[in-house]
Amino acid sequence: MSEHPPVPPQPPQDQGPRQPAPSAPAAPSDGFDRLLRSVPGRDWLAAVLGAVGGWVAAYVVAAIALLLTVAVAAAGSGGAGSGSADLGSSGSLGGSGVPDVQSLLSGVSVLLGAPAQLVVLADLGRLHGSGSIGLLGSGSGSVGVVPAVVLAAQVVLAVLLTRRIRSRVVALPQLLVTSVVSGLVLVALTTLTGLVLAIRFPAVDGVSIEPVHGVGLGSVLGSFLVGALTALLARPALLVRGNVLVGRVLGTVRVAASQLVVLVVVVSVVVAVVALVAQPSWSAALPVFIGNAGVLLTALGFLGGIGTSGLGSASSTASVFGGAGGWTWLVVLLVLVSAFVAGLALAVRRNDRVRSTLDWVVTPVVWLLGGVVLLVLGTLVVSYRVTGVSTLGGTGSVGITAWTPVVFLLWGAAIEVVARFVAPVILPRLGGGVLLRTAKAVGTDPQPAVAWTSPVGAAPAVGDQPSPGQPVTGQPAAAQSAAGAWAQAPGVEAPVGTPAVAGQQAFTGVPAGGQQPFVGAPAGGPQPFVGGQVPAPMSPKARKVLVRSLVAAGVVVVVVVAGAVTTGVLRANVWGPGATARDYVDAIARGDGASAAALTEAPSNASMLDGAVLKSAEDRPTDVRIGRVSTSGDSAYATVRYQQGGSDRTGEITLERTGTSFLVKDEWRVTKPLADRVSIAASDVLEGAPVTVAGKKVGTIENGVFESLAYPGSYQVAVGGTDYFTGGTKTVKVGAAAAPYVSFEPKATKALETDAEQYVSDLIDECATKTDIGYSDGCPWYGPYDADGAVQYTVEAAPELSVETSGSGYVEVRSTKDGTVAYSYRDYFGDAQKSEDSFDVDVYLKVEDGKLVSAY
Repeated sequence: MSEHPPVPPQPPQDQGPRQPAPSAPAAPSDGFDRLLRSVPGRDWLAAVLGAVGGWVAAYVVAAIALLLTVAVAAAGSGGAGSGSADLGSSGSLGGSGVPDVQSLLSGVSVLLGAPAQLVVLADLGRLHGSGSIGLLGSGSGSVGVVPAVVLAAQVVLAVLLTRRIRSRVVALPQLLVTSVVSGLVLVALTTLTGLVLAIRFPAVDGVSIEPVHGVGLGSVLGSFLVGALTALLARPALLVRGNVLVGRVLGTVRVAASQLVVLVVVVSVVVAVVALVAQPSWSAALPVFIGNAGVLLTALGFLGGIGTSGLGSASSTASVFGGAGGWTWLVVLLVLVSAFVAGLALAVRRNDRVRSTLDWVVTPVVWLLGGVVLLVLGTLVVSYRVTGVSTLGGTGSVGITAWTPVVFLLWGAAIEVVARFVAPVILPRLGGGVLLRTAKAVGTDPQPAVAWTSPVGAAPAVGDQPSPGQPVTGQPAAAQSAAGAWAQAPGVEAPVGTPAVAGQQAFTGVPAGGQQPFVGAPAGGPQPFVGGQVPAPMSPKARKVLVRSLVAAGVVVVVVVAGAVTTGVLRANVWGPGATARDYVDAIARGDGASAAALTEAPSNASMLDGAVLKSAEDRPTDVRIGRVSTSGDSAYATVRYQQGGSDRTGEITLERTGTSFLVKDEWRVTKPLADRVSIAASDVLEGAPVTVAGKKVGTIENGVFESLAYPGSYQVAVGGTDYFTGGTKTVKVGAAAAPYVSFEPKATKALETDAEQYVSDLIDECATKTDIGYSDGCPWYGPYDADGAVQYTVEAAPELSVETSGSGYVEVRSTKDGTVAYSYRDYFGDAQKSEDSFDVDVYLKVEDGKLVSAY
């Protein structure tokens, strides 16, 4: 008889939904229907509530972020809010203080619709709008950016609800069905709320603006992916199902996700603190886009790039090697430390399993996908189109560069190197508590269990288990020796799948040649990484060498990173364009034109940038401050703020990198100086006249004008002339709001007055010698009318003359007191006649070839 008593029959128990018998396959037409009926009710509820709860969480977080944005912006504007107290008596509220219906509805749509549109953007939507303005034309545009904080709230709550409600044991087909349902529910909810809560503007005569929303093909696909993937990956263990490869891939994803999430959170917190303390003007955008700022800086820390593409300009890229600032090397240091820790955590996750060649592919690809996720979260896409007199349009993007995920792939390969070759040396030296906590955080890869093979192919009885020290039948010798090694190490537990020598032997009951079942963590929880073979206790000398080696390696890393940070700071603050701009503007402020010229690539028509000219200037810049400095490749742009004459002024200079010495020391020169173009106009009669400032000739009048660049200040400009004309001296102010322009009118010299009077005197004398003067002879008198024959003229009194010049260079000689002329002649009757008459002078002259001639 058998030693085991027969088992009494048991009544059938309610096992929940009855599964179809394997021997009776369902008809193909009923397969999908049976699949739907096999899904428990709580799983349907989890699929719906997970999607709805995620959307609600995203909406609430978006609303709070917008309220914080408004609050921070209002606080930053200072007393600007005091001007809104009169809204009740004017503006759109009217005299009664009651808003019109359209304004009220528009305000409600903004309050309720703005958070809904942020949720749509978080689900990969694009906010787009269009409108027209009367006869001017129409336009449309769209912007796409994923608010990382809103998306994180949606995913986190959806995962929590799904894990809380869903059944712990559900088949893969049911899991796929419920995941699809979650995606469809989120699509319906996001699309409907995005359309119903579109932002609407009040009607204005001649202006038509369509409702603004983010619903489109991108939002439909994005919300489906977010909802379905969130439900599918809420409990990754359901996807493993004994598949070791899937379990190990998901484990690698878990480690990578943990590293990236921790980095983004830490960097975002630091950015928030720095912005609130050092840059309050940035704070208004932080509540909504603080997560995106963390994503961008994390990408820089991974040695990626941030740039622009399209937008009507050439593409530009910034990285820790140029354009991003030396302080970003601190983020690189944080990424380096986290990558090393991630490699150790990955080794703990593997729990000393045999490494496979496939890991060299899986780990880099997982980090590549992480880079793609950051690329999506850290990129803003813009498109626009304007139609009117002409059609304008374009697309562009700002954010993480497209090649950055490739850099993440390289980081993944480096992390695999740490997990394979560094972790086996370091992890066994760590305390068991550290390893257990790490294993609890990252989990443990599933591994094949060691199978017991009995002589008859059946599971051994309890009494048949081998005694301690006895070899296990069917177990490889290497495993037996490894098991002995585990036993020799005090305080170290055996790895998963290795039978303990001191007692509890793990038996699977699987016949020889059968499929070995896969196990995850042991019943007592995940076991720490202990290495393929427990090392012998280290001697004091070996311990000292190891400690010194680790310290030396740490020092090298710190020195390298510190050197990189120092180099970055030096390149940005000492050898960067900002430092050159500071030296350049300081030289202008103290009137040191030579130092300013040494930092400048002198452009054409810049003779007034001379040192002596600058030294003579008054009202030079004071209280100089260098504002924002932006770098694009070898070009940089710096904003300069300064005081001049008690007024605030702003200017901009452009710099070019002309070379780099010692690989890090950049040399910058100013190509667009802090100067305005001075225009000096003069009459044609001053053509060729010299232009001087502080006694130094800076040019001549050519084609009626002189132009030159000049630094901010007030200059005494003198325009010379000829023997007859001079320009004089005037003050030119450079740096004021108006363009520096001055016009010089010619002024007559003493020589011109003398020669002009002499010209008229000679004309009177010449006329007195004539015997017959008519109207067309150009004399100041003519006649008499009754003369018959020659007339004798005698000037008895010369007129008193004055000379005046016009802006065009003409000279007018007029008499201020008339002259007197006497006539002697015979009339038509033959009688002798004598008379006298007064005459005046009004003669116009001009200068030709340096001589006075008649203007007619």
